[in-house]
Amino acid sequence: MDLTEKMLYSKKMFSGKLLQVYKDRVTLPNGEAATREIVRHPGGACVCAVDSDLNITFVRQFRYAYGMEVLELPAGKLENGEEPYYAAARELREEAGLVTDDMIPLGELYPSPGYTDEIIYMFLAFNPERCGQKLDTDEFVTLERIGVGDAVNMVLNGEIHDAKTQACVLKAYMLLEYLSSQEEEAEEEAEHGDKGEV
Repeated sequence: MDLTEKMLYSKKMFSGKLLQVYKDRVTLPNGEAATREIVRHPGGACVCAVDSDLNITFVRQFRYAYGMEVLELPAGKLENGEEPYYAAARELREEAGLVTDDMIPLGELYPSPGYTDEIIYMFLAFNPERCGQKLDTDEFVTLERIGVGDAVNMVLNGEIHDAKTQACVLKAYMLLEYLSSQEEEAEEEAEHGDKGEV
């Protein structure tokens, strides 16, 4: 069965600095018509920066929509035409005051596919170095460094609420565990190989 919904028309309802809101009329797979309210978003990048001591750098900031402080990974929206990798590096530098040349993608996250086209691109950064924050004039954050294991526990016990941070931390942890196991296997194979040559 083809589940595609085909747009009949689209009407812009709001245009702001960050996002745009549209009201679309679509044809459903059964031929009926329905309304879809869509938030168009440029997308964003999120980065889990892990240092040599296996600590992750988080930012804590007040989120007005929730009326509370939220612990998050450094993240932000993509600038016009900006590649996700460079957006992640820029946000890491601006929010956390960190730079690194060693960063790999962790995939994409669709935060709310029911009403927005936003895509968050996640990255894992290794061994970042300090360079000083360059916050926007309306940004007020504090930095917290938390061990990888503790961060995973905070996700699992509900202390970290932000969805992109939850996903990125858990994916980073799983990849770090995999890389560690691969390294151990390689060392064991090398050790057995050396013994076989004697």
